[in-house]
Amino acid sequence: MKVQVCKWKTCTERFSEYIATRLENDKKLYNCDNVVIEESKCMGHCKCWPNIKVDGKLESYANPAKASELVRTKQKHAQHQKWHKRQR
Repeated sequence: MKVQVCKWKTCTERFSEYIATRLENDKKLYNCDNVVIEESKCMGHCKCWPNIKVDGKLESYANPAKASELVRTKQKHAQHQKWHKRQR
């Protein structure tokens, strides 16, 4: 899973660095080795800041808790799908 956190001026003014820090901490805490967290340039949705992308899907009005929950939910869903494929 690839998570991009906008680090451009408007999003940074709205604390996007805290989102990145929270996701990095979650990655370690939950052993999410398949999660890649990257900084991103402007995503072009400055009116809806701060912005993140999870596997290419834009998520606006992000905050650390919302971003964390979104990534953990997607991670659980991916693990669930993987488990179902093995059961077939």
